[in-house]
Amino acid sequence: MSAQYPQQTAPAMEGENAKRSRKGRTGIGIGLLVMGAVSTAATAFLYSQIIPDMELFSEEQQSIQVVLAAVSVLMLLALFGTGIWNIAARRTWAMAPLITAIVVSGASLIFAVINIVDSATTTGRLPSFWVVFVYIAIIGQAIRLLRLDEPRLAPAPAQGPQLW
Repeated sequence: MSAQYPQQTAPAMEGENAKRSRKGRTGIGIGLLVMGAVSTAATAFLYSQIIPDMELFSEEQQSIQVVLAAVSVLMLLALFGTGIWNIAARRTWAMAPLITAIVVSGASLIFAVINIVDSATTTGRLPSFWVVFVYIAIIGQAIRLLRLDEPRLAPAPAQGPQLW
């Protein structure tokens, strides 16, 4: 037997702002899932190049690589989780998935810029910047959706006088 927890029902999304919110949240979710897939492929390629040479690294360098791999996996999980959450919450006015999308995309943007600078200094070539533009677009879309007006609910009718 499971415990029953009281749940608030979310207001039905109606109107033009609801349509914008639904489409925007779906776009954010799909964008985060795509960026998670691209990042997964890039991470797999990167570590397929590094793992054969790990025995040549010192213990300190090996431990740094393990920490970086762990952070990469956590970032990938955050991208996938936030993308799924935004798609699942597309018919609600919940702000938490959008705020999480801003935080995760901001962190991914910082990591992408660090990666671009590192790649440019080590190889001498300038990598593509499309990843940065996608993260900026996701952040902008989430901020735009946070600024939409949600419908106001009518106050609940009074239930009678309170005795204490």
